[in-house]
Amino acid sequence: MLPLQEVKVLSFGTGGVVPDAGKILGELGADVIKVESKDNLDFMRTIGPDMNNIAGFNEANRNKRSFGVNLKTQRGRDLVRTLVKWADVLLENFRGGVMKNLGFDYDSVRTLNTEIIYVSSQGFGGGGPYSDFQAYGPMLSAASGMLSIWAQPDDPYPVGSNSPLPDHMASKHVVIAALAALDYRRRTGKGQYIDMAQTEVAVNLIGEHYLDYTYNHRISKPTGNRSTYAAPHGCYPCRGNDEWCAIAVFTDEEWRGFCHALGDPEWARDPKFSTLRSRLENVDELDQHIREWTSGLDACVVMEVLQAGGVAAGVVQRAPDALADPQLKWLGSMVELDHPVSGRRLYPGVPFRMSGAPPMPSTAAPLLGQHTEEICRDLLKMPDDEIQRLVREGVLHTPASTKGGEAGILG
Repeated sequence: MLPLQEVKVLSFGTGGVVPDAGKILGELGADVIKVESKDNLDFMRTIGPDMNNIAGFNEANRNKRSFGVNLKTQRGRDLVRTLVKWADVLLENFRGGVMKNLGFDYDSVRTLNTEIIYVSSQGFGGGGPYSDFQAYGPMLSAASGMLSIWAQPDDPYPVGSNSPLPDHMASKHVVIAALAALDYRRRTGKGQYIDMAQTEVAVNLIGEHYLDYTYNHRISKPTGNRSTYAAPHGCYPCRGNDEWCAIAVFTDEEWRGFCHALGDPEWARDPKFSTLRSRLENVDELDQHIREWTSGLDACVVMEVLQAGGVAAGVVQRAPDALADPQLKWLGSMVELDHPVSGRRLYPGVPFRMSGAPPMPSTAAPLLGQHTEEICRDLLKMPDDEIQRLVREGVLHTPASTKGGEAGILG
């Protein structure tokens, strides 16, 4: 039996945070229903030519069923209210005010289900001067202060990343909060309202910089790949075109292993490199020596030689490299799923194993409304003729009824 096999989740997720959280809960065994509409698409469905064939959407929305419904209609809202009574957990990350306007804010929902666990995750949280602001991952990196240090020292502006790191971390915090609330309800019988600001998650990622300012009155500046407590520490060029290896040496013992792995070169015996403090004081010269060594070797050789000496080192891999990586293959890190539109594709699997549970499966992301009729029949106990009538009236959405309306912003 999977850990969350008896848990029922209703997801009003859009974008990355709540959809990814629902995916994780689904992998743990929960029955996750995604409430969505063709008239107000999850914006991740719009960033490509076909709303059912978007790589980012299909990754973040695995392991769930899609219930296509028009929430602008009274009948559509009534059907979802019935699902609220069915659910153990409700997840939402719409902009502030949207759920209240729909009649599905916490105060309204708990009149239907007093034991509901309601997780609300906006960019800036509920309440306060920014609660209704639009937010997305890279902007949260900026608001938290993370972006101000995410660059090389000589870059003319903060660099950041195309990967919305706060989104990916916030989704895991949603899961942790939901699991904690489920345990609390198991012990007390009481539901919970959980308000999680995604920008606070981003703040948690750089807590040491806040502490540095609090105690030392220093404002952190970009240091690139360097560290204030390790040297060498960075990505070093290797043989070939744009090939790199990341190396980190924290202790003097690791430094001795590093030197031994390099064959104890004469430059490494210089007293200016004998302690961490002296290495940090002479880090430019130190990095130049290391670059001269790494540039003549393949990145994999650098990694293997240093790892054999007890030094943390790893090849900077791209997607094809990671897919072919022998360790990730041994772990079974990638799973192949067959999507009805995208076909067979590789996706990241569950990154842990539980000795007391069976392997945790993944299922392909749903087409919009793929499970609408199934949910109406099995959970809502509706007759087929009523289901088909509501589909014709546009209250319910199925893959057939949305065909032809699948073009996104790039279509």
